[in-house]
This record gives sequence, C-alpha cells and structure tokens, in this order.
Amino acid sequence: MDPDKLTDSEVSQLISEIKEFLDHPAFNAPAFGKYKQEENLSDNINGITYKLHIYRGSLESKYSMHIRFLSNNIHLVRLCIHGSVHHNYDGNVSGNHIHIYKLHNGEVLDYAYPLDQTPFNKSDDLAKSMDKFFKYVNIKS
Repeated sequence: MDPDKLTDSEVSQLISEIKEFLDHPAFNAPAFGKYKQEENLSDNINGITYKLHIYRGSLESKYSMHIRFLSNNIHLVRLCIHGSVHHNYDGNVSGNHIHIYKLHNGEVLDYAYPLDQTPFNKSDDLAKSMDKFFKYVNIKS
C-alpha cells in the first residue's frame, strides 16, 4: 500500500488493522488542564508505523487526537472536539468532526465528516474519547 494514494477500501482496512505501541506508555489524562502525549504505533501486518498524538489545551472540552503516517505525516484519522468549523470543498462541518483519509483527484484532502455515524460524542471527556478512539482505530495496549 502506498500511503500517498490509498483507496477507500485500503483506508478502511488500515483503520481496522491492529496497531500496537512500540513502547509501553501510560495514559493518565487529568480531568482538568493541558494534556499532550505522542506515541509511536506499529501495524505489523502492513509494516506501517504511525504517530499517535493527543492534545488538550486550557479548555477541558476542546481536544483532538489523531494517528498519522510517519512516512509522510498524513492523517489516517483525526478526531476534533469543540474545534473550529471545518471547510470542505463541498460544504462546512461543525467543530465536532472526524477526518478520515480521503483521496480526491489524486490528492489527499483534509476532509472532515460529522460525528453522527461514529461512536464519538462531543460531550465525552478526553479520557472517554481516548478509549473510544483506541477502539475505533484498533489500538491495542
């Protein structure tokens, strides 16, 4: 698979493949305050290494998390809660959205989808969303 030109079925396959931490990190997201963690993940089936990034600033309700390819820094999946409205080429999506890798006319787009077809909820705290995100992208500890 070429992470610069993935088909929709390849994207679905990569999301569902088991990803494991290269180290054994501890995730202790406090209920309040800033939080940032980055860890490397490996998909041994496809030989792909990812970067997991989780970030919350000063506002407890605003956070994001993503996994991206180390080889090209492109997101496979990114969850944004209480962020800015996202502007897709075909319309806008609220500040609560998920980006899933999308190839359009030979280019990888920064394309966002509403959360209604996902397990994510804008009212979830960071720890609950992390748990859901790990399940969604099949990260095993």
